[in-house]
Amino acid sequence: MNPEIESIQEKNNSISYSRVFSESWSLYTKLIGVGVLAVVIYSIASFFVSFLLESITGFRNVTNEFMMDIQGIQDPNVLLYEFQDFYMEHLNTLLVTRLGTEFIMLLAFPLAGGFMLVCREMDKNGAFNMGTLFEGFRPQYWGRLMVLAVIYFFISKIATMLFLLPGIYIWVAAVIACPIVMFTNASGIQAFTTSIKLVNKNWFTVFQILFVASLIGVAGYLICFVGRIVTYPLVLVTVYMLYKHMVGFNDEKIDEIGHS
Repeated sequence: MNPEIESIQEKNNSISYSRVFSESWSLYTKLIGVGVLAVVIYSIASFFVSFLLESITGFRNVTNEFMMDIQGIQDPNVLLYEFQDFYMEHLNTLLVTRLGTEFIMLLAFPLAGGFMLVCREMDKNGAFNMGTLFEGFRPQYWGRLMVLAVIYFFISKIATMLFLLPGIYIWVAAVIACPIVMFTNASGIQAFTTSIKLVNKNWFTVFQILFVASLIGVAGYLICFVGRIVTYPLVLVTVYMLYKHMVGFNDEKIDEIGHS
């Protein structure tokens, strides 16, 4: 195994919930603009991919017909029955469309990787280059990020289908895999397994931190879609900060970001 990865896996840094979340919030307030840009780019791409798949599978047409059919129905019980019947009848098409969209959108995963580099630049230097957001698409990162994204996609879906708790476990345990790829020379598989080994040493604390950050994101979504766009970057900043506290940085190596 790579000596750098072996060294990382041996780390046993305890993390403080209050410190990680406080530093995450402080950095987030400085990166709202670029965070919103990343989420907007992803959302637009996801919308077009979903629209295309729904058109190909015919789900969009049957949905439009269904919405026209239920116009004028006032009884909430009847509406509930109609919706249940519709989604049960078209469940397979819906799953194909949703899972297909998520799988294709793995191609945008390098945006998250680039955002990790943006976080590091701002955290270390107090400023960042907007072009850094797209660094994840560079050849030295892209392939490894794609391997990681595919591994996470299939394992998390299988875990969730088996039972909800395994899905939650993987969501937490693999959380720093992306920054491991971006800040080390780990392969996608190494990043995934290394994240699990490290997070397992502080799993519950990491869960608490992610849970609170995610609640803020969900709250923003409930307020309105714009709120979701503004609050979701907090989760990404929190992922960066978890890596910083659990793994740390080699400053000489980080100085080379964007110059390789």
